[in-house]
Amino acid sequence: MGNRQHQRWQRGDRIFWTYRDPDFPDLVDQRPVTVIADDDQHLAVWMAAGTRMLYQVSADGQDLRSLSGADRFTAPRAQAVRSWVGSGILAVFQPNTMYSVWFFETQPGVRNSYYVNIEEEFARSDSGIETSDLVLDVLVGPDRTCTFKDEDELDLAHRAGVFSTAKVEQIRQVAQQAVEDVEHWQFPFNAGYEDFQPDPEWTVPALPVDADWEFEDVAGRE
Repeated sequence: MGNRQHQRWQRGDRIFWTYRDPDFPDLVDQRPVTVIADDDQHLAVWMAAGTRMLYQVSADGQDLRSLSGADRFTAPRAQAVRSWVGSGILAVFQPNTMYSVWFFETQPGVRNSYYVNIEEEFARSDSGIETSDLVLDVLVGPDRTCTFKDEDELDLAHRAGVFSTAKVEQIRQVAQQAVEDVEHWQFPFNAGYEDFQPDPEWTVPALPVDADWEFEDVAGRE
């Protein structure tokens, strides 16, 4: 995804963090978030607990992970909404980088567990950022131990024709690069966000006023 020029956001601005699936262009996974920082090196955002977020389900309202085989990636889908439960997420996006890093709390006030989400380079719009998820992820523990997540799903997506062999190889290379970035403790892992606390005056941002959905699940998490 390319980036045309957009004005940088300021701390406290509200934007939408959106994932799109090219095979289902009319549906979104969308999270209203608050900007922490936006500069040449990164965009950091905060998704608060209780945030109402759009996500995709099967046409009959089932969680996509409950589907078997290629249906998980190819079966008809519908739009749903849920509320994020648990502690909030600090997420960091870097230009020209095919992964984002989500900082999770391991104890109150300590964000030293990391979820590296492999995805396309993000693109800016006037209302936020858009990208596409690439299935594979890397879990990073407080001791910096790295574990690949959803390798089986990546293989399934490959067999279903969602990704070419070359794309799967690229995805795996990006994941390996993320592991190397952890091993060298490069940005954003060394950015000092472990003790981040949101501004107490920030309220939970809302979905777009024109958002609609077919199914509702008030509790959900990744």
